Parts: sequence; structure tokens; C-alpha cells
Amino acid sequence: MFDLLPSRSGQILICGHRGHIVDGHENTRPAFRRAAELGASLCEIDLRMTRDGRLVVFHDDILDNASTGTGLISQLDCGEIAKARTKARTGQSIEGQPIEPVEDVLAFCRDLGLGLIVEIKDKVHDDAYLEQVASSLRQAGMFERVLISSFDYVVLGDIKKVAPGIRTMGINYHRLVEPAEAARSASMDVMNTDYPQFAPDIAENLHGAGVGVSHYVPRPEHFALRRDYGADYHKDLEGYLRDGLIDMLVCDDVAWMVEFAASCGLTVSRPFQNNGGGDASPQQTRREADHG
Repeated sequence: MFDLLPSRSGQILICGHRGHIVDGHENTRPAFRRAAELGASLCEIDLRMTRDGRLVVFHDDILDNASTGTGLISQLDCGEIAKARTKARTGQSIEGQPIEPVEDVLAFCRDLGLGLIVEIKDKVHDDAYLEQVASSLRQAGMFERVLISSFDYVVLGDIKKVAPGIRTMGINYHRLVEPAEAARSASMDVMNTDYPQFAPDIAENLHGAGVGVSHYVPRPEHFALRRDYGADYHKDLEGYLRDGLIDMLVCDDVAWMVEFAASCGLTVSRPFQNNGGGDASPQQTRREADHG
């Protein structure tokens, strides 16, 4: 199991949100490979279940916005979805990639030496869904490298019952009155608070309960214009990092996160880089991916 409280030792986890996607397609092998090359500790991926009961890695409930396909994933078989290719939401001209079953993505990221945050996007109606998720992690040898995440805190509590020992992360958009109580109610190991709701008291409350603190921030260009107007969130963020308030940064831009953490005197924790093929060269992993 990797350390979810690296702030205690001057380290931080860096997570590529759906991979490194500032110049690539989300939830795809090139995005994960580039994140690993740039120094990410983990990547975040999204799960959806197809009509024939397969788990695929894709964010939306429909194919239309981020792929060449159309329709609800829940109303399509995995074979039909496999015919589609990803496309950039921003309109960038980038070669489309397959929408892959979760087991293939798990194996690929394992061999890159990455951990994963696996976000359950579907509304879960029974334990069979969660049992399938846990089984996929075990079969890929990724059970101890993964955080299961969700906005649905009931799901986080339920998967701990289905798969004892699994670790979870709750996603939070709000300034909670009692963050640690919310975390405790779902037995979560990490809580993520998105910008701009993050505040030092949230982190201090969570750390006091032994819960890891994750913080999602938009891409650096989001803050550029605001900085011209005198609002410099990066300066605030630097203070939070130097004070040891954050255990994991999550962003679309892995290169920026790694550089920013280093500028704040932190070491990026890469707990899996020498395990399961994580020490392979970028050239080797690229050849394996191209022939996978």
C-alpha cells in the first residue's frame, strides 16, 4: 500500500486527471504514458458499464462529446463502443484512440509504474457492479495501487464492505462544516476538494483525522488572466504546499504540477516506478503500447 499522507515527509503525489491531457485525449494510453514520462505518481480514470456488462474507461454517459461514436454507453455493447475513437473536446486535431475495457487500461498503467484513481461514474444499484470493479483490480494486480473515487459517498462505503482493504477517495465541491465527519461517514481514506473551495481549515480537519488531502486545480492558463488582475491563486497554493496541507495535486497538466511542486521544495512520490515494469524506458513503453 502506498502512503496517502506524504505531506508528513515533504513529499506529494501528482495525479494526471484522465492522464496528461493538455495535448492529448483523455482516458487514453498516450495520455497515461505521457503522464508517466513526465513524473506522475498516479492517473485518474473514469468507469462506465456497457449494456453487456463490461466496464470501459470513458468519462461521459454518452459517446457524442468526446468520441466519434453516438449514444448512451449503457445502451451499447462493448463491441459497438470499440468501433468509436476518442476526439478532443477542444477540437484539437489529434489521432483518435480506442475506448478500452478497464482490464486493458489497468494492465497498461501497471506496466508504466502508475497508480490509479478509479472514479465510478455510473449510478450503482447493487453490489454486483462493485464486486466486478474489485475483481478487475485484483486480476490486474492493481488492488493495492488504486483509490476508488466517487461523488456518491454511499458507494464508497459499500465498496469497502464488498472489498475489505480497498481504499477510497471522496470528491467534494463544497466547503464542508465537518470534513472529517463526512470522510468518516463513508470510511474514506482521502478527500479531494476542488478549486476554489479548498481552504486550510479543511486540510487541517482532515489531517487531524488521519485522512489524506487531495486538491484538484484547473490548468495554469485558467489563472493567467486573474493574475493580471491581482488574484494570484498559485501564490496561495504555494503556501498550502509549503505548510504541508496537501498530499496530492490533481490537474490536466502533469508537467506543470511536477515543476510547481518542485519549486515549493517538495519531492514527488512515485511509489510504483520500480515495480511491475515501471522502470521501463519511455521508448520501451511506447513500443509496447504501439504493439498492444
